[in-house]
Amino acid sequence: MSRSSPERKGQIIAAALELFRQKGFADVSTRDLAEHAGLSRSHIYHYFGDWNELRREAFVQFADEQLEEAGAHLADKPPVEALLGFIRDCLPASKDDGWGLWLDAWDEAMHDAELAQAYLSEISRWQGLLRGIIEQGVEAKVFRCASPQRAARQIFALAMGYADDLLLQPSVEAGEAALEEVVEVAEMALGFRLNAGHQ
Repeated sequence: MSRSSPERKGQIIAAALELFRQKGFADVSTRDLAEHAGLSRSHIYHYFGDWNELRREAFVQFADEQLEEAGAHLADKPPVEALLGFIRDCLPASKDDGWGLWLDAWDEAMHDAELAQAYLSEISRWQGLLRGIIEQGVEAKVFRCASPQRAARQIFALAMGYADDLLLQPSVEAGEAALEEVVEVAEMALGFRLNAGHQ
């Protein structure tokens, strides 16, 4: 089966992501996507072997774009500022900022081994970004940490737990409270204290 025209394939993924953001993974069908993209279902399957492949590729593109945006935003910032920025990026301010797709993907990955592998790979990349921030802080003697990889896993897991709660009931107040509590644990894990506020 041909997989030509990466531009058209990208358009299909973009259309799928629009629907997934609106309705969630489980409530979008091939028919929905075909109507939304103005294509036949057979045309969609010209570019993807099956529906699971399409969803998996759409999720990976979504997660990669989020990671690239976060990495660009945090580049060249001092370690503490970068750490705070990373944690903020992990805490959704509203249900409309795309983080719901992570929950959808996790839920679907329970029944799709290939999506599970893609999900875990993306999580590993996010943890890698955080690990890099921690390593820079250790090198600059701002953080004290024997295992940046372990600390990154712990801090990221905690932030993701708060993110799940915020997706159910987002608010500025809840987001700030979550940030304060995740930073409190990060301070203990990394041996630093903020001098003032979480700016």
